[in-house]
Parts: sequence; C-alpha cells; structure tokens
Amino acid sequence: MLKKLLGALVLTAAAAGFGGCENPWMKDAVAPLHKNKDGGNNDNGGGGYTFTTPAHYRTTVQANSAPVLITGSSAYEYNASNQGVFIPGRNVTLSSFSIARYETTYELWYEVKTWADGNGYIFANDGCEGNDGTDGNSPTTAAKHEPVTRISWRDAIVWCNAYSQMAGKTPVYYTDSGYGTVLRVSTNDTVTTTDADKAVMNPEANGYRLPTEAEWEYAARGGDPFAPSFAYKWAGTNTEPDLVNYAWYTANSGSPGPDYGTHPVETRIANNAQLYDMSGNVREWCWDWYGMVYSGTVENPGGPATGPSRIVRGGGWNEAAAACAVAIRPATLPFYRYEYLGFRVVSR
Repeated sequence: MLKKLLGALVLTAAAAGFGGCENPWMKDAVAPLHKNKDGGNNDNGGGGYTFTTPAHYRTTVQANSAPVLITGSSAYEYNASNQGVFIPGRNVTLSSFSIARYETTYELWYEVKTWADGNGYIFANDGCEGNDGTDGNSPTTAAKHEPVTRISWRDAIVWCNAYSQMAGKTPVYYTDSGYGTVLRVSTNDTVTTTDADKAVMNPEANGYRLPTEAEWEYAARGGDPFAPSFAYKWAGTNTEPDLVNYAWYTANSGSPGPDYGTHPVETRIANNAQLYDMSGNVREWCWDWYGMVYSGTVENPGGPATGPSRIVRGGGWNEAAAACAVAIRPATLPFYRYEYLGFRVVSR
C-alpha cells in the first residue's frame, strides 16, 4: 500500500542522525533536474525530459522517530520584524512526523478528489493544474506534476480526510470533539463558522493532514537544529543569488516568458532534508490560525484556538525573495484561493 502514497519523509529528532553522521535522508535522494516550464533543461539545453513514475511521488522514507527540542534563537530570524516561530526565549518540542517531499501535485489531487466525489465528500472548489490550468479538468501530460492551486484551506483539510480514507488510514479532522463524525464538506461561505473552520484535529490519528506552522518551519529549515543550515534564510540556502537554484520565484518565474508561473515539483534543488519547493513555487497552507508567537516552553504548538486567517508559508512563483524566506509568516482567510497557493501533507 505504501507505493500508493504521496512521497513523504520522516523527520527525526535523534542526534544520531545529525552532525557528522550519514544523513539518512540522503540515501533516497533524487538528483534534482533544473527544467524549464516548456520542457527544456537548464543544465544542458536539452529538448525535453521524462518524469519519474507516479510511485516516486508516493513512497515514504523511514527514519528515527524521537521527539526534537528546538531552542529559539535570533539567528533564525529573517529580520527583526520577521522572526518565524523559533524565537529567542522559546523552546519548542515537536513529536515525530512525516512530511511530503513535494507539494501536492494536481495529478494526485485529481485522483483523490475523483474518489472522494463518489464517497460522500463535497468540495467548494475543483482545484487547478498549476497557475494557468482549468479548474477541475483532467490532468495533462505537460502540467500534471505542477502543484494544485486555487483550493481553499477548507478544501485542503477535507481532501486530507479523503486521502486518508482512500489509503486505509484514520482521518484526522472531525466535526466534534469526540471524533465521531469525519469532516467531509467544504464550503465557500465567507464567514468562519463552517464545520471546516470549527474542525477538531485528532492528534492520535495516523491519516494525512496539514502541517502545523512549527512543523512546516522545522522541515523547511532542514530538520536538523544542530546544523548551521538550520539558520538559513531560505530552504536550502543562505545566499539570495543562489536562491534561483532552490526556488521558483520572481527572479526566474515571475515575468512573462517560458518559465512564467508554477513548475513541476522536483525541478529545483531540495533542502537539506531532501524536501522540494519549501521556498517558492506555491505558498502552502498550514493548520494554524494566525496569532502572535510568544516565548516560553511549548509542545507541538498549533496556533490560537480561533481567528480570522490561517497561516500560509513558503512564498510563491510570483513573489520576491523576501516572501520566500522560511521565517516569513503570512496568513489569509480560509475560504480564499489563489493561483500561487497550494499545500503539502504530513502524518504521524
């Protein structure tokens, strides 16, 4: 059954996986290909490329599963106004979790949604193939591995439940605190009082879900708080001129031309944890309501209990380098959808 699942990576807290030891994530690393949106290859000017099989995007890599403690530091800030969640004076413990190597592709979104439509799930939006596809259309050969866009936060968590059920896992999101009724309905209602907005997350469920903001930032930083690279400003690099190799953003995809818009996943270099597009391509929905980050000791923080907007992270193809930094914390209303906003999944 694992070969049917989305590519994921278990992030470990065990010190044995860090420092000078062999990085367990590198064992299954795939050499990145720098491809143009129209099929050319930036490395050698080739006239096209062949994607790996769909199973490549759905296998999991296992590592250790101990919790991790991240001690906040000013070194993790982008600047004084953008500090991320690992701020000075804050100690964050995260339990083990798995995170997708790739942003959810339109191909996978469409497959799961097609199954869900026949199994009691209702979506407010059909999803779009990258930035310039047609909502709800069948995946195309040219763009099926681009991220799904134009889906709301509500759509994303309902889809996660459908993906969990389709994969034989326990759904994470419910309409009641007793976890008796699985959340199956999204809506475009413009008020934050829908069942989706009031969803209750079962922390013991093994299904797919959105990452918390702290999980997302930990993964974007490479999953090794003992490494200097954990303080990089972007996922994979600390140097803005080098960012074009790690991210699709305004410098290489924000102007009209062959590279304009979203790109297939795995077409820039991965970060130290072998996760792709943690900076750029599309912003990614997180679970948390937006709120202030306070100092102190916290375990598996998940944001405020309520709020008007949900956190989105990572920057997009049409945004400047600063917006793609791992410490930047934008948020938007849970029913909004954009051509530069998608998601990736995590699980326990």
